[in-house]
Amino acid sequence: MLKIYNKQALTRNERFIRAVGYGAGATVGLTILYGLIARFLMFEFSVVYLAFGYAIGTVIRKYGRGVQVRFSVLAAVLAVLCFLFGDMIAYFGFGVFTMGFQFFMLAFRMVLQSLIGTSMSALLSLMFRIGGVYLAYTTSRFV
Repeated sequence: MLKIYNKQALTRNERFIRAVGYGAGATVGLTILYGLIARFLMFEFSVVYLAFGYAIGTVIRKYGRGVQVRFSVLAAVLAVLCFLFGDMIAYFGFGVFTMGFQFFMLAFRMVLQSLIGTSMSALLSLMFRIGGVYLAYTTSRFV
């Protein structure tokens, strides 16, 4: 009996590592893009979080080609990091990453405090972020 092997096929772990690499790259790119746009336009447009979550999930699905839950969890974590760091860049500029750990933690805390505000706009903004994380989670794997 003749057995044919596909030697170019990636294993599950190799596909996950590939998804981490491409997903991290997409996250960094989208974080910088949102931070720059929001910094220069001086207003927040939360609808973009849905598009960014979908984009991160799509990149992980395309390059990771996984079916396990860990691909979805990876996409959700990367989306949360993208949203938080994008807000930090939008509020404080790129100096937030170069001015020391204490300033970074102060900026991180202020971003989190702005998300848990009691105003209607803060609630809507948080809901769009949750929607973006949900889109990243659901679009990142083949089911």
